[in-house]
Amino acid sequence: MLLATFNSLSVRAEPSTGGWSKTYGRTGEDEAYALVQTSDGGYALAGSTYPSGGGNSDAWLVKTDANGDAQWNNTYGGTAMDEAWALVQTSDGGYALAGETQSFGSGGRDFWLVKTDSNGEMQWNKTYGGTGDDWAQALVQTGDGGYALAGTTGSFGAGDYDFWLVKTDALGNAQWNKTYGATSGDYGYALVQTADGGYALAGREDGDFWLVKTDADGVVPELSSSVILASFMIAATLTVILTKRKFRGSPVQRSLLPLFFRNR
Repeated sequence: MLLATFNSLSVRAEPSTGGWSKTYGRTGEDEAYALVQTSDGGYALAGSTYPSGGGNSDAWLVKTDANGDAQWNNTYGGTAMDEAWALVQTSDGGYALAGETQSFGSGGRDFWLVKTDSNGEMQWNKTYGGTGDDWAQALVQTGDGGYALAGTTGSFGAGDYDFWLVKTDALGNAQWNKTYGATSGDYGYALVQTADGGYALAGREDGDFWLVKTDADGVVPELSSSVILASFMIAATLTVILTKRKFRGSPVQRSLLPLFFRNR
């Protein structure tokens, strides 16, 4: 059974000049992973608290006023490990948390989306995933009132782990999902909806920064052969020019070829 409970917490204020700092905790280990400034000038923090009502970790949402004084807090979870990695304040004044659950879903770790009202009372929650490990680390409310979650999937895709983008409607019902990656491990950490209605995801690909741009349906258009050839010619020309100018060791030259040849 899903738990959504109000909890007592201890708050400690640290003296400072020109600002303030506050801690919020219970008896175990508590970590905040996401933060938004709310429409009333206060703050909302999301993360995990351990141990919680089910005996393992739960997602935890703490709301404060503009001075960091706690106004309310709620936990969400079951009997296994559940965590919130991302948070948005929604257009109706409530909140949406994204992360991972091992209490519900298809097994292992699953994407998890929790929607609350303005007081942190849960309205609904949805899971997305397969039989492997899938976890969401980024969330946006989209222009159509729905949600987009980004993270990593071990259930679907081309290889070990892949970027995974899941688009839902306003009630969390999945509309489509896309994976991005190759046979090596690719991990998605950040997401924005772009001005053209598409999406941009950032993360790690084979030990490097990786930025993926999609259209509104999560599709990455294929590069034509002419574009690839033009990129090759530009890269080769720039390399020759920079070498002649004895900039062989400069960061500029080292970054040119990977940027041209790592397109997918």
